[in-house]
Amino acid sequence: MNLVEEGFNHAIQNQRLIHGVLKELHVYSSRAEYEDYFQEAIIIYALTFEQFMSEHNDEDKFNSYIYQKLRWRMTDLLRQEMKYSEIHSLEEFDFSTISQETNNLLDSLNLKDLTALEIQILQEHFIYNKSLVILARRYECSTRNLRYHRNRLLVKLRAHITA
Repeated sequence: MNLVEEGFNHAIQNQRLIHGVLKELHVYSSRAEYEDYFQEAIIIYALTFEQFMSEHNDEDKFNSYIYQKLRWRMTDLLRQEMKYSEIHSLEEFDFSTISQETNNLLDSLNLKDLTALEIQILQEHFIYNKSLVILARRYECSTRNLRYHRNRLLVKLRAHITA
């Protein structure tokens, strides 16, 4: 049996350790992606087992090493997912779900109260669904700056709607 197969067998025997790492990282079994993270952790475990045993061949030291390695790699995966979801998530203000009454309120919106950049964000980001990353490149500014202007625009729109 090669080291990868042995690593998978070792990972299956130490499922409790993997569940513990996921729990420590606040990834609970009620989360929809829990099984995906668990499978990723098993793969990481097996590959790390192969690498560690080929270099050190000391199973006692491996247990403490794998715990820390799983924590780091799973944290990296969670951060990547968070970064991806920030870029690709649905925005909090979706014009397609607004009632007709609210559409009438938006029609009465005075565009003179908005800055030129806020008007561009209203049109391109909210109406035409262009991402802030694309708009940031087009207007040569940071996405952070656009998020700031988007949030100011949302405050103005909410104030106009509730008024």
